[in-house]
Amino acid sequence: MHLKILTIFFLLSTSLCWAKDNFVADLTVKIPMRDGYELPADIYFPAEGREKKAPCILLRCPAGRKAMPWVGYTSLTHFGYVVVMQDTRNALDINGKTAPFITDGWGALQDGYDTVEWLAKSPYTNGKIGTLGFSAVGCTQLLLAPSAPPSLKCQYIGIAAGSLYHHAIFPGGQLHKNQVEGWLGYYSKDTGVLSFVSSQPFYNAFWEELDSIKVAQKVRVPGFLYGGWYDTFLQGTIDAFVSRQNHGGKGALGKQKLLIGPWTHWWPISSKLGDFPVPPQGFSPSYDMSPQRWFDYHLKGIENGVDQLPPVTYYVMGPFDGSPSKGNVWKTAENWPIPAKNKAFYLGQSHKLMTEITKEKRGVYSFNADPKNPVPTIGGRNLFLDCGPRDQRAIESRSDVLVFTTEPLEEDLEVTGHLLAKLYVTSNASDTDFVVRLSDVYPDGRSILISDGIHRTAIQSPQQKRWASWQKPYEIEIDLASTSMVFAKGHCIRVSICGSNFPRYEVNHNVGLLEMASGRCAIARNKIYTGPAYPSRLILPLVE
Repeated sequence: MHLKILTIFFLLSTSLCWAKDNFVADLTVKIPMRDGYELPADIYFPAEGREKKAPCILLRCPAGRKAMPWVGYTSLTHFGYVVVMQDTRNALDINGKTAPFITDGWGALQDGYDTVEWLAKSPYTNGKIGTLGFSAVGCTQLLLAPSAPPSLKCQYIGIAAGSLYHHAIFPGGQLHKNQVEGWLGYYSKDTGVLSFVSSQPFYNAFWEELDSIKVAQKVRVPGFLYGGWYDTFLQGTIDAFVSRQNHGGKGALGKQKLLIGPWTHWWPISSKLGDFPVPPQGFSPSYDMSPQRWFDYHLKGIENGVDQLPPVTYYVMGPFDGSPSKGNVWKTAENWPIPAKNKAFYLGQSHKLMTEITKEKRGVYSFNADPKNPVPTIGGRNLFLDCGPRDQRAIESRSDVLVFTTEPLEEDLEVTGHLLAKLYVTSNASDTDFVVRLSDVYPDGRSILISDGIHRTAIQSPQQKRWASWQKPYEIEIDLASTSMVFAKGHCIRVSICGSNFPRYEVNHNVGLLEMASGRCAIARNKIYTGPAYPSRLILPLVE
């Protein structure tokens, strides 16, 4: 069996069966950190043994050095690499009081840096270190990179958050409830860690130390980053690539690669994509973008053409039922975002979504946001919840959800890039949420979720000094992240608006920041305004 016949991320269920000696390490060492703390690491040597020093691939695991499925990457010893699996500090805390990632970055403690340099100077490697891993192990890589250890030569990073605040914990200012509780329940079992994190809703100095985007200029190495259009960390993956590719330091600038496919966070372990399977043509691009090829080039100096790969490879989705369109194809680009023209689709009369502002003087559409009866999560970019493109009709039929839909499209429409909604709103609550979902409406009536976003008014709009009085409509912006999608001829584009998306996000009790812990709640009366004076709109990047 050869690694290159697997998908680019390994079909882990296959590769695990020939990981070295069923994960029995050849050697376990304790690597000292600069404060004297020691982190255990399992070392797996290639068949040639430790005497023939080889380049090293490092995985730093918040779930522990024996955790599945990451330990399956020890199979890379079959291709002449030393593979090192290391516990991060939280994995060693049996009481679960240590939060993950806190000492993995570029601050006073730099566990990643200390580990790389210790391995490079050890008798177990030839001094060239690469890092590998996805999800939480991808996050440790992104945090390691700005510390710029001299012996780090490259990284292969999957489905990871470039900024933990913006991409994992508080997107849109609201707690990513189900994901955060599940994540910290796995990595830091003490409830005090969750309580502390939940009490930090504003982006502050604490979160800055966990935001690799802001310090991309310190990164010095090439990186391969991959993600999926329905992955919870999609925007984090894209933002990390863009920041390193365009603002990275010497050795990183212009030397990043980005791959995005029609996948959820659990690809390729699961080939399910919401209500559909992953399209057969969406499994992988036609050329080899595997970790082995990446490391062979950067750690062994093998001229295999990695440097000639396009900077960006992405899958343009189309109708998931396989009906004809210009979508469901792979494309490449020199950078991100690709050239596109932002087009506004205005909310207007009779719940229509239109490319021209309606002539009506002013339209007002209202909905109630009841914390005791939240609108449920159905699909989307989730980690532990059911994820992917799912039918939203059960949500859209509720009385507390506003729906705006275009007429059937006269031709295919490709949307590739960052999606935004700008709404003029008022509320009787000093703190409330506005949730926007974008769907592709099929001719048979199915409303398939493409993207969604949230805006918490008290967190995302604190500059509105008279927020509690709401005398006039106020414009808010809802970030719907990115996508690449062809809305096919005969389909419709739909926007739905409501006050919750639970349990994906925490429910807003609509009683203000100072009353968050009071246990009280109230029904918010929220309004959307439309017309020439209040042009509430969806903004889509159209590709001609």
